[in-house]
Amino acid sequence: MHDWVESLLALQELDIRLAKMDEQLRSIPEKRKEAEKQYAAETEALNLAKAAFKEAELAARKYDGEINALLEKKRTFQSKSAMIKNNDEYRAALLQIEMCDHAVGTLEEKQLEAMMALDGLKETVALREKDLASGKKRAEGMLEDLKTLTANCQAQIDELQAKRPELLKPFAERYPDEPYLERYTRLRAGRGNPTTPCVVPVLDESCGRCRMKITAQLKNDTVNGKLTFCPSCSAMLFWE
Repeated sequence: MHDWVESLLALQELDIRLAKMDEQLRSIPEKRKEAEKQYAAETEALNLAKAAFKEAELAARKYDGEINALLEKKRTFQSKSAMIKNNDEYRAALLQIEMCDHAVGTLEEKQLEAMMALDGLKETVALREKDLASGKKRAEGMLEDLKTLTANCQAQIDELQAKRPELLKPFAERYPDEPYLERYTRLRAGRGNPTTPCVVPVLDESCGRCRMKITAQLKNDTVNGKLTFCPSCSAMLFWE
C-alpha cells in the first residue's frame, strides 16, 4: 500500500469517527423532544382523568339536590293530605306522593350508577398519577442520559479535532503538489453519507464501495499508485 493511501485512510478513519459523533450529537435534540412529548402526554392523560372525575362528582352531587327537593315536595303533600276531607283531593295528594316516591327511586338508581362510575374514575386517576410519576422518573433519567451523551460526544469531537492537524501534515510536507487531500476533501463534502468511506480498496477487481467492476486499465493504474476513481460512485480507489 502506498504511503499517501495510508495517510488518507488514517485521516478518513478519524473523519468518519467525527461524523458518527456529530450524527449522535445532532440526534439528541429530537430524542429530548420525544422524552418531553411522552411526559406531556402522560400529564395530559392525568388532567383529562381528573376533569372526568370532577365532572362525574358534580353530576353525582346534583342528584342529592334533586332527591332532597322531591322529598320536601313529598312532605308538603303529606302535610296537606292530613287536612284534606274531600276524597278526590285526598286521592290526588296520594298520587302526588306516589309520583314523588317513584321519581326519588329513579334518581337514587341513577345516583348509585353515578357513584359506581365515580369509583371507576377515581381508580383511573390513581393509575394516571402512577403513570405520571413513572413517566417523570423515566423522562428525567432520559434527559440526564442525553446530557451525559452530549458531553461525551462533544469531548470526543474535541479530542478528534485536536488530532486532525497532525494527520494533515503528510500532505503538506510530502505531497504538497499532489491533489490527494484536495480530492478527498471534495469527496467528503459531497452529498454522500459522511459516515461512509470515500477511499476504498479494490476487491475482486471491483470497487470496494459500490461493487462495480473496474476496467483492466483502471486496475493497473490503481496498482501503480495513481490517483483513480470509481466511474460509478466516484470513490477514491487504492490497491491493498
